[in-house]
Amino acid sequence: MNLVTYLSFDGQCEEAFKHYERVLNGKILMMMSGSDAPAGVHMPPEFAKRIMHARLEVGTALLMGGDAPSGRPSKPQGFCSSIHIDDPIEAERIFKDLGQGGQVTMPMAETFWARRFGMLTDRFGVPWMINCEKPTETAATAGNPFVIKRTFDVSRDVLWTCFTDPERMRQWWGPKGATIIASKMDLRPGGTYHYGMRMPDGKEMWGRMIYREISAPGSIVLINSFSDPNGGLTRHPMAPTWPVELLSTFSFADAGPGKSTITITWTPWNATPEEQATFDAGQESMTGGWTGTLDRLAAYLASQQ
Repeated sequence: MNLVTYLSFDGQCEEAFKHYERVLNGKILMMMSGSDAPAGVHMPPEFAKRIMHARLEVGTALLMGGDAPSGRPSKPQGFCSSIHIDDPIEAERIFKDLGQGGQVTMPMAETFWARRFGMLTDRFGVPWMINCEKPTETAATAGNPFVIKRTFDVSRDVLWTCFTDPERMRQWWGPKGATIIASKMDLRPGGTYHYGMRMPDGKEMWGRMIYREISAPGSIVLINSFSDPNGGLTRHPMAPTWPVELLSTFSFADAGPGKSTITITWTPWNATPEEQATFDAGQESMTGGWTGTLDRLAAYLASQQ
């Protein structure tokens, strides 16, 4: 026995299924219009260009549909076509592509059960749920967190603004030799910081932070990841087994008159064992990278005095 979702459209079936084929990386196995009916089978003239039956294969699953007879379409309601996927990057892409021209009913976000979950109605009126469940273990993966700290000759309030003002971030953020080409910040829980860097060799790299907690001027907790120019989630461009996301904490503390210390902690978030191992092996490189970034911050602060 196979249980298959069957969708009904009002003359949009062909367009919809070609869209789903592209977005879901599927393959249309059948697309029969009224004009394809066998000889001798009477079809109303207006049904010639309407789809009698379409079949789309996605992995081992099937999605079917067709156009309702002219004048007898019904609006989909009381159900959702549900997509379950293991990769949060692919979940975000599918959600974005399916939602083009449609209406988002629940934005894609992390939930207590899912790395990503979202709901939408596409431009053809079909409701969808996209679900990327969390691993059974806790989200903060067991392993050695990465920690680095630095004391600066400025007050905690000044140091705080360097991490919460996008124009200040533009002046120092990133490894040595990088130039910030985009710096857009929405500083609130659930908001994002989306930035782009041009490296000395001319290549561009993009990153994204999703803020979870903001306690001025004491700490910022966020989920950090690589990104693309449109703000989508991506993997590390040079390390495919690097964790997709990192739980990052920036803690700010007074360190005496006119001084303050920042402590930065990175922990893999929802990582696989392979991703955790890559993270653990890369801590020496992270120390070098962050040292260069904090050196840039120190130089920027000195230039402002």
